[in-house]
Amino acid sequence: MLKKCAKIIREIYLLMAKVKVSKIFGLVLIDQIKIVLYFPVWWYSLGFFKALKGTWEFVKDFEQTLGFSIWLKNLFVPIFGQRDIAGRIISFFLRLFEIVLRGFALLIFVIVALVFIIFWLILPIFVIYQIIIHF
Repeated sequence: MLKKCAKIIREIYLLMAKVKVSKIFGLVLIDQIKIVLYFPVWWYSLGFFKALKGTWEFVKDFEQTLGFSIWLKNLFVPIFGQRDIAGRIISFFLRLFEIVLRGFALLIFVIVALVFIIFWLILPIFVIYQIIIHF
């Protein structure tokens, strides 16, 4: 058994010795060229959709953190069960104030997310432009 393993290892070693380094280098170089040429395709297709999905999930999580939709649903529900007219009026204006503030925060967050998406689209073009003008 041990002799068989030694024989197999020696055969593998001899096969590896026959492979030329230039062939290996050529294969690695071709593989790297394929990766570089595929990068823009990935960046503007699959990568873009991944970034878009991640940004959308991030915005949804922030909306849940703010509880904006819950505040909207409960706009006309009295706070602390105060069902008299004064409680309803105070409750309405308090919730309206909170909705405006939380809506403003959510709007700013959505704008930042859109800037990120635009940055994602422009970044490779900007990098190529910078490489061209500096060489």
